Amino acid sequence: MNGSPLIRAYKHGWPRILIDRLIRRRFRSRFFAIRVQGLERLRTALADEPAGTLFLANHSCWWDLFLVHYLNESIPVDGYGMMEHANLKRFSFFQRIGAFSVDRNSPASVRASISYACDLLAKPDAAVWIFPQGSILGNDARPLGFQPGLRLLIKQAKRVRVVAAAFRYDFWQDERPEIFIRFGEPRWVEAAEASTVVTTWEQTLTDELDVLRDDATAQRAERFTTLLHGQGSVSERYARFRQRLRGGSD
Repeated sequence: MNGSPLIRAYKHGWPRILIDRLIRRRFRSRFFAIRVQGLERLRTALADEPAGTLFLANHSCWWDLFLVHYLNESIPVDGYGMMEHANLKRFSFFQRIGAFSVDRNSPASVRASISYACDLLAKPDAAVWIFPQGSILGNDARPLGFQPGLRLLIKQAKRVRVVAAAFRYDFWQDERPEIFIRFGEPRWVEAAEASTVVTTWEQTLTDELDVLRDDATAQRAERFTTLLHGQGSVSERYARFRQRLRGGSD
């Protein structure tokens, strides 16, 4: 094959277990919480009609790839994701959690990656994640600027279930940031829709991001399910300390 070769995912062996543990420890230590919307609806859709799922997510932070792994384990699905070829060569451990490469400057690499993604999506419990923006942009960057590769994937897949996944990183009441996720409604997309899929799904993900932004900004905790609670914050540790002091003075 001309151009950059395809680096395939390799989700085998004991290193995957170590990487999974590392990711979980990092989330607990670096974030106060992971909060999610739409997870139960997604789980119901996957249980009612087993098939591969294509997730389209915005790319606003370095943590996104670790977050995708954590979500794959939480949904759960057999998850994979496209990663820039040069970055995957540099950080090869991502192969162990399902990353495979794409070199957008090489048409041959793009074709190979799309073909590999379609093969994965043929599995009934598989998930393939892509970040159609192609680069890291801020939480509120608009327009999202989807790249055209999504159109090629839909054409080759013929028919695939697609889910918009909105990610946001923000601070609430604690010294550590929180992660907010919103899964949109799963929809089946046919190859005949390929010509409009980029604009349609860019708008769909934008809409989900806007709802997520409004709920996160207003700190509407009741609209989220807490997927992970990190290590205690300074305020929580101080409250426990005061409680012990009060208990000792009685």
